[in-house]
Amino acid sequence: MDELEFRRRAIAHPTDADPAFLEAAEASPANRSYLDEMKQLDRQLHRTLEVEVPAGLAERILLRQAVEPDDDEVVVPLLPPPVRTNWRPLAMAASVAFLLGISTRWLSWPVTTPDEPSLAQVAMAHVYGEEPFIKGVDERVSLQTINAKMEKYGATLMDMPGMKVTYVNHCAFYQGPALHMVLQGKMGPVSLFLVPKHVPLRIQPDFADGQLKGEILPLKGANMVLIGDMQEPLAPVARQLESHLHWSI
Repeated sequence: MDELEFRRRAIAHPTDADPAFLEAAEASPANRSYLDEMKQLDRQLHRTLEVEVPAGLAERILLRQAVEPDDDEVVVPLLPPPVRTNWRPLAMAASVAFLLGISTRWLSWPVTTPDEPSLAQVAMAHVYGEEPFIKGVDERVSLQTINAKMEKYGATLMDMPGMKVTYVNHCAFYQGPALHMVLQGKMGPVSLFLVPKHVPLRIQPDFADGQLKGEILPLKGANMVLIGDMQEPLAPVARQLESHLHWSI
């Protein structure tokens, strides 16, 4: 098993028990270290998505049913308290390298301090940083594979008419995981990120750096980021994806 195949399998299934995969993991200290990082990311993903049911939710539902008004009455619905999440920062070396690499490019967003990154900056950094590893890759991703990844974010893609997806996987984003998917656009690859809404990053609807441009669309369960060539029409892609996404959260 070559190194590229080992890394792909480590990202997709870090707990794979296949003998050939385990043998490749023990072939070098670098492989063992990389697999440990992917296992840590997988554990972090599961922890962050285990959201507890708000305290007293059952009682509030029963109370609302007991005092349900007639059809001509209007009431304000009972809202559960905000869910507290505890995202621990994932200081992945790759993410740091991506952010450092992008810092020298001119971008069309306002200047901010390093402590105040935007969703656009982090997403663009990932696209440039991962480009050498996924350029030219076509995994011929099926709808079933896409939904196996999306379900962890509470999303289901109901259909993909005319859509060609060449890559999909989780990635270490900012203080947690996000979904990274690459689609074939009219002018080249279009990167899509599904980022949980509680990730503390500023949102800018559109952005560009002269080579790539992007749009951010707040959806029900996540923020969707699309990045493509400066001549790529992103709005139709965003509308098509939004119309076929179903949310369970």
